[in-house]
Amino acid sequence: MFARQGRKSTSPEIIWVLGCGRFGRRAVELMAKAAPGSTIIVVDRLPALDMTGNIEIIRADAVEWLSEHFIPEAVVDKIIPAVPLHLASEWLKKKLSDDHRIVRSVEIPDNQLRSLPNPIRLSLSRVALSHADFRCPENCSEPEELCTYTRRQRPQSLYHLLETVVFGNFTPLIVRSRQFASGLGGFMPGDLWNLLERARLLPETPLLIGTACKCHGVVDGLCHAESDPDLQKRA
Repeated sequence: MFARQGRKSTSPEIIWVLGCGRFGRRAVELMAKAAPGSTIIVVDRLPALDMTGNIEIIRADAVEWLSEHFIPEAVVDKIIPAVPLHLASEWLKKKLSDDHRIVRSVEIPDNQLRSLPNPIRLSLSRVALSHADFRCPENCSEPEELCTYTRRQRPQSLYHLLETVVFGNFTPLIVRSRQFASGLGGFMPGDLWNLLERARLLPETPLLIGTACKCHGVVDGLCHAESDPDLQKRA
């Protein structure tokens, strides 16, 4: 609904890579091979003048740029986060703030983390998660049945686990990180719009905002409320 409006399915892809550090450069390299002929737009605060090919370099803050340019009419097929933050959550906070809502972080209690695999606390409201207690191969292809490293049966996909877990009074809203190349994940545009629409319907509710693939993920606790009572009456 939101992406590729007015474009044929055979049109070359438009790919946004947010961040141009080690992971961003790897994403550009992999997508150039996986989707030859695509246009890749790279956004980073620092200059990246040494990159060549069908690549457009934009020097800007990733969250600010995404919030401004990712509109329903945007022509984009894939969005790849390669910045050292939870991009989906930060984008959501910005969009909710633009809706004249007060957005606040909500602490994720330690006792709730027992139901999640290998949690690593990044802040009071942000936790990284993984089914793996080892370093995964960089080029993992996310096979359906067996782990590429252990050759054992995979556990339940982390994005499914987070969608269904009973997590105190939090309501989970999870964006699936979809694999675009071996070891490289990102968002389909419609998944981010769905996140925003669902979050808008849940004011005053502690939300567990997550991004996850089959094995790894990150979650944020947040809550939002209408900042102007007059706006709330007119809604």
